[in-house]
Amino acid sequence: MKTGRKINLRVYGPFSASWDGGAEIDIRSEKIRALLAILSLSPGGKKSRGRLQELLWGLSGPEHGRASLRRALSDLRKSFGDDFNDVLITSPSFVQLCPDRWEMVGGPADGDLLEGTGLQEPGLRDWLSKMREPGVSPASFKPSLIGQAAARTSIRPSIAVVPFQLVSGTEDQARLGDMIAQEISRALSRSKLIDVISHLSCRNLDARALELSEIRQLLGSDYILYGNYRADGLRVRLDVDFVSAASGHILWTRSHEGTIEELCRGDTDVFFSIAKQAGSAIVSSSLELASSTPLPDVASHALFISSVTLMHRQDLPSFSSARAQLEQLVERAPHLSFLHAWLAQWYVLSIQQGWSTDLAKDTMIASDLTQRALDLNPNCSFSLTIDGFVENNLRKRFDVSTERFDQALDIDPNNAYAWLLKGTLHAFMDEGEKAVELTQHARRLSPLDPQKYFFDSLAATACLSNRDFENALRLAELSISQNKYHTSTLRVRTIALQSMGETTRAAEAARQLLAREPNLTIGTYLHKHPAARFQTGRDWAKALEEAGVPAN
Repeated sequence: MKTGRKINLRVYGPFSASWDGGAEIDIRSEKIRALLAILSLSPGGKKSRGRLQELLWGLSGPEHGRASLRRALSDLRKSFGDDFNDVLITSPSFVQLCPDRWEMVGGPADGDLLEGTGLQEPGLRDWLSKMREPGVSPASFKPSLIGQAAARTSIRPSIAVVPFQLVSGTEDQARLGDMIAQEISRALSRSKLIDVISHLSCRNLDARALELSEIRQLLGSDYILYGNYRADGLRVRLDVDFVSAASGHILWTRSHEGTIEELCRGDTDVFFSIAKQAGSAIVSSSLELASSTPLPDVASHALFISSVTLMHRQDLPSFSSARAQLEQLVERAPHLSFLHAWLAQWYVLSIQQGWSTDLAKDTMIASDLTQRALDLNPNCSFSLTIDGFVENNLRKRFDVSTERFDQALDIDPNNAYAWLLKGTLHAFMDEGEKAVELTQHARRLSPLDPQKYFFDSLAATACLSNRDFENALRLAELSISQNKYHTSTLRVRTIALQSMGETTRAAEAARQLLAREPNLTIGTYLHKHPAARFQTGRDWAKALEEAGVPAN
């Protein structure tokens, strides 16, 4: 229902937007704030779409810029509600603030235009430098250096897989070495925590003829995986070395065997096993370095892996350390979208674990972080996914979270995390069969990182929604074997046991749950849980209460 209200915009000093009745309009995205500021200071409140894309998404390119502007307008529609079409005029060529539906509050005397903005778009910086008061110098802003800074900042560890060398075998079998390296590269690339150097960049290198320092210099890799193989009839033996390019230390050496047919099909467990061992070695070395060295001196790629690993251990000391490490990374590279998203995920998990002391504040921080992430890169699939996570689990806006997951998967169809969280959303909404389908697909894409317990836990939640209690229990137990501290998994186990009629075991599971989450009550569960408004959530709450979780 349209209200005829006007919007009061303050763009000098701290940004604010409110209805003329005093109700604040929640606009946390810096890009959307900048969009409104640009319109408010343009003749007639009007700007062409092309110019808005150039100013706000110039680094994204024309196609992504158009998509980003559409998303920003979609978000504004949610903020303005039924008044959107009266406040904003949109056409295929321009966007305009309706002249009689908004008023400017304050002026240059109140502070800088868009004071405190952290946006790094060169077009916006140039516009701000022209629009701000004389005497306020934007000389410190150097957008031309942004790309260079990003290129110099190594946040994810990088791995080069050098073609394997034939030690014994036929001339025809010499071609296997290149294929082996390519398949291992593909297995490693399933993780979003590491950067895998393109196989095309590695295929002409010979680890025997080059020093490690030369390979590192040529490829910019932090780790190098190489080896040799022996072919004997139809069988092949691989000898693999995984080394730190910086120190030259061998982190591990392994041998694997398989048939030529298996290797050529690419479906052998050998490649996955090698990739998993490499991932584990990176985690171990990163944790050791981060725990024994002052944070400012830890290499960024080691700090990143350490922070993600500690965050998913879910014991409070490790979890707290993860936040400090992520904040250090954000300080080092504030222009990287995905770092803000990882920090936002920390706040979501903190709330889910029952460790937050101020739910409203931490929800706002998580939302602000994902908005900052998307302001920096509106096409970052991971950032879109975590924004969907925030909207689903904290803000309970299922329509927005669905949109975010779909956007993330349009950009990266292999984003296992987006499939997982989208499946969980369906689980909360009484759509168990769909939830199982999507979470199982996510597990098939599951990355080689410390989050496997999380994939198993949410897959258990999907089975619970589908009333497949046996598989829900099986997956929950598998998750608990990897991480015994994750309270969501402990809740799933309790609900599954109670629903199966295993009342004695359910009561014991409830006691273990309450030991980890002593403030849990049915009242707080229904207040916080996204599924509470659906039958699924009510059924789960009843099972928890029957198992021994107190009502209040």
